[in-house]
Amino acid sequence: MAFSSEGERIVSGSNDKTVRLWDVNGQPIAQPFVGHEDWVNSVAFSPDGERIVSSSYDETIRIWDATTGYCLRVISYKLCVGLNITGVTGLTSAQRIALKVMGAIDN
Repeated sequence: MAFSSEGERIVSGSNDKTVRLWDVNGQPIAQPFVGHEDWVNSVAFSPDGERIVSSSYDETIRIWDATTGYCLRVISYKLCVGLNITGVTGLTSAQRIALKVMGAIDN
């Protein structure tokens, strides 16, 4: 969880796949932000408090409007999704493993 820069709000991520806003007294503000498909493991406010960023075990980062809860953007961690490295020569085993972790295909 994280405090907003003005210290008036708290954002939390949860294993129920939601991002939630709270006031400093622990009262919820608005409805949970819904969109992640797995546990939310990290959250933060933008410096101006207008945006919230969250990351999840679903391998995405989401940017939210802190007022409306609307998801503005989804970014995938899988930088190499669909990249086929089958038969590629010159890669060390460590490089091949790293590429596969980032979504590359190696048949």
